[in-house]
Order: sequence, then C-alpha cells, then structure tokens
Amino acid sequence: MRFVQAWYAANCDGEWEHEFGIRMATTDNPGWHIEIDVSETELEGVLVERVRHELPDGEWMISWSDGAVFHAACSPLALCYVDELFMTLAQDSGAGSFPP
Repeated sequence: MRFVQAWYAANCDGEWEHEFGIRMATTDNPGWHIEIDVSETELEGVLVERVRHELPDGEWMISWSDGAVFHAACSPLALCYVDELFMTLAQDSGAGSFPP
C-alpha cells in the first residue's frame, strides 16, 4: 500500500487528517475492506462504478467510489492490487503521482 501511504501523507496538512482518512478492517470471508476518504482532495467527485476484479492465483477485489469515499474489498493477499488501482485512479484523475 505504498502509493496509498504517500497519497495520505501528501493530503495531511494539519487539518484534513483530523476529519478524513483511511480505514482498513479484516472481513470474515476472509479478506479486507478499505475505505479511503477522498473528500477535499483532487479525487472528490470522481465516481467509479462498482466492479469485481478477478485477479491472478484466485485472488479477487471489488472496488467503487461514490465521489466522497473510495471503497475496496479484497481477498487476503490482494492489498497490492488495491494500491495499484488507487494509484491508477489518482493518476487518471489528474491528482498527480507520489513517490513509491
């Protein structure tokens, strides 16, 4: 999750991080659920349709954004794919790039 970490750090300005941020939790299917609050960032308002991604080695990921929160749910070993997808979303949306 190197890109997500860099994106978060770049948005911390002494105020944003007090109201917004990233939440991660494990799920019982098993897997992860990630919520990245994009409010008051370059990604606010960017809508992403809910899509299930079938990944190599039987891994999977579901992702979407309502314009305020980017959501992803994934299998236990698929966090790297969430990071890659979020990086692509940020770059395609003109939010810039961050060091890996």
